[in-house]
Amino acid sequence: MRGLFIVIPFVFLGQTALAQPRLGEVIGPDKARAKASLAAQGYRLTEFEAEHGRLEIKAVKGPSRIEIHAEEKTGKVLRVEVRKGRGERE
Repeated sequence: MRGLFIVIPFVFLGQTALAQPRLGEVIGPDKARAKASLAAQGYRLTEFEAEHGRLEIKAVKGPSRIEIHAEEKTGKVLRVEVRKGRGERE
């Protein structure tokens, strides 16, 4: 029984880390699909910009902010940067 109390907190911590876009995932090549994909993960889209063949997408979820760089044609995630609170990078 004692082992359950140790394992359970680690399971919940792992789930919060997975609740964000990951490298290689397709978030959507247009604003509407990116917004829907992020909303399904609990994020609110704040900025969507396309230039030089890349998408720069910014979103918030509570105090966390996320910046995603993706391919413009496919919407495939190339880089994810998460900031917790005021400027702290994860």
